[in-house]
Amino acid sequence: MNGDDPRLRRMWSQVAGVVESSATVQERAAEHLRRLGRTLAFDVGWLAVRDPERRTHVPLATTGPAEALVAYFRRPEADDEVDALGLNRHRPPLLATELPSPLPELRAWAEHLLPAGFRQGLAAPLVTMGGRHIGFLSLLSDDPSRLRGADRRLVAAVTRVIADDLDRTRDVAETARIVGDAGAGVVLTRGGDVLPLPGLPDDRLLTPGSPVFGVAAAELAVSGAFTSFLAPVPGNGTERLVRVTALDLARPDLDHLSAAVLLSAPGDLHGLTVLDLRVLGLVTEGVTGVPALARALHVAAEAVADSLGRSLVALGTGDLTAAAVRALRGGLRIPPRVTGPL
Repeated sequence: MNGDDPRLRRMWSQVAGVVESSATVQERAAEHLRRLGRTLAFDVGWLAVRDPERRTHVPLATTGPAEALVAYFRRPEADDEVDALGLNRHRPPLLATELPSPLPELRAWAEHLLPAGFRQGLAAPLVTMGGRHIGFLSLLSDDPSRLRGADRRLVAAVTRVIADDLDRTRDVAETARIVGDAGAGVVLTRGGDVLPLPGLPDDRLLTPGSPVFGVAAAELAVSGAFTSFLAPVPGNGTERLVRVTALDLARPDLDHLSAAVLLSAPGDLHGLTVLDLRVLGLVTEGVTGVPALARALHVAAEAVADSLGRSLVALGTGDLTAAAVRALRGGLRIPPRVTGPL
């Protein structure tokens, strides 16, 4: 099959029309199935995203009488069978007639699909251009003469484009644009893994195990949608700071993506020094006594007292509680759990 195949040209056109849409990921998935149905003959379509941390497949869209597939994928062992068939990693689409075992020996077919009247199927893992497995496409037919090798090759030509389109990091990247001057960013998963954020480079401050992730996750759990704070840039002296912005983008009903963490310029610090920002970081966490602040920062009590005075002036208040609130809202603080030189 080549680019001159009229069905392939038509399918590319159909897929491209969905990719250019600004619809939600569920709406795009439903439209992909509808448009695949204009070229391929199938009775049931299923597009799902996979949560690798919970080992579940969550349907984004179905078409036709999909109850048998829904029932199968509700079983906790369904992912094990899909994995054993090599469908949780990059590989060409697979026809039911090409499976290594007879259909009655596979739980999906023996207990769900054959009793529902299906006799042919096509399954394809959805793997992005960057190599990340994000989900699963399944097409079923009650006619064993449909969904042939030519159809498999057609689907193989577009699955990576569909995977990129349904990869939710695309939507995360769109939301992250509200931090207009972000120079680096990543996506955090529920389990703490770090994934690339499309359109932005990573950074050594955003490598796995970075303390900024622990702070971001803890603060998002309290504040909800958004948090911002400052962090020293490793190895660049005491005065170089970067702003960390974390956006809560979790959809626990859908997948394991949790938050976007972005780095940008620190912005206007209102004349506050690194020591002042560290003091404010402790104050916002409830440490307010000068002796306790001095011990925590390993500096003289006089230095802390002077720092508090500067901070009250810079934040336009004579009240330490109000200063803490303004430091939190403005991200004018270095949280104590963000390590770095004084």
